[in-house]
Amino acid sequence: MSEEQPPSSVPETADSASPKQRPRHLAPDESPTESPDESVATALPKTFGPKAGYERSREESRRDRFGAIRNSRILLLVIGAFLIQAAFISSYVGAFHEQKPHAMTVSVISDHNWQSYVANQLNDIKGQPVWAYPETDPDVARTMLKEQRRQAVYIFDPRSKNDQLLIASSTGSSNAAAVELIFQQVAAKQGRTLTVNDVAPVQSGDSHGLTGFYLVVGWLVGGYLMAALVGLQLGAKAKNFRRMALRLLLCLVYAPLSGLAGALIVDSWLESLTGHFWALVGIGTLLSLAASIFTLGLEAVFGTVGVGIAILIFVVLGNPAAGGAYNYQLLPEPWRFIGQWLPNGAGVDAVRSVVYLDSYNLGFHLWVLAWWVAVGLLVFLLAANNTYWGFKRPALEPEPEEAAA
Repeated sequence: MSEEQPPSSVPETADSASPKQRPRHLAPDESPTESPDESVATALPKTFGPKAGYERSREESRRDRFGAIRNSRILLLVIGAFLIQAAFISSYVGAFHEQKPHAMTVSVISDHNWQSYVANQLNDIKGQPVWAYPETDPDVARTMLKEQRRQAVYIFDPRSKNDQLLIASSTGSSNAAAVELIFQQVAAKQGRTLTVNDVAPVQSGDSHGLTGFYLVVGWLVGGYLMAALVGLQLGAKAKNFRRMALRLLLCLVYAPLSGLAGALIVDSWLESLTGHFWALVGIGTLLSLAASIFTLGLEAVFGTVGVGIAILIFVVLGNPAAGGAYNYQLLPEPWRFIGQWLPNGAGVDAVRSVVYLDSYNLGFHLWVLAWWVAVGLLVFLLAANNTYWGFKRPALEPEPEEAAA
């Protein structure tokens, strides 16, 4: 029987390898230069294109592309942004386009009972830019001026042609300039001269008395921006009580750091408002708490729309009504009325009270800020009821009929 010859060619299997890919036995002192995984990876062809979960624009249908924009939630957010923009323009232009002094309180000092006559003449000015009150004690009138109960003190001298006007520019440079202009016109009409004395000037680094306004705006922006970013990253509503407590704890940690940073900038670094460091830290802490906790509450109730409502309150309405660039007496309604009740106006008044007015009426301004903190906390806690304190808690075990099914 003849011996079979092996076939000249053997078909390759999965276990067989070409001569170029046949494994080579290594010497004991030789190390491999390339791992099997690396050799396989280099042998595979490289692919290009979007990552997993994404697709090329040409691979997406036009219907799907425009369908994403037609989403009702996206359209509502776009409409909301448009409305906030319109409100922003209307609020700022409406408040600042035409400043008219209205009922600026002035004390009138004179001899021989002239103060009542002069006060009546001033009150009869068309448009009633001032409300004049006859006074007899110059020291009391000066104190009322520094306490911001008066915007000016007019000293009329019937025995000469020269009068005096006392102002306090630290309570608002716009007020001081407006009342000075009014009495310059009155003096010129009567053929008299006027000497202006500033009894409470601003500090050298506080140009036009606006440092406090910008400081308060910075504290408020930091507060609501921090809360908005936390909500966008973690979700508008906390999932359970402990997560809610952690968000509040974050506000409690952020607020004093914000107040400290603002005080360091305006006091130690720029030296714009000096001599009241820790008082400014306390005001900044309360402002940051008011903005951040109130924004968290709005987010918990309205979701992303809550951030827009916070911007509407703190930016659109609050800034022009804060009495910064223009004091309340120069603003039209409703800004003149709402200014001191919003955190912006209360914060500016608190800073001016501490730095320039010997803390006069400071308690009222701090009470307004504390009220905003309390309302924000209340909204936040009430919104949490249906989330994890729930009055309608789902059953932990199925009903008998459901279990049988």
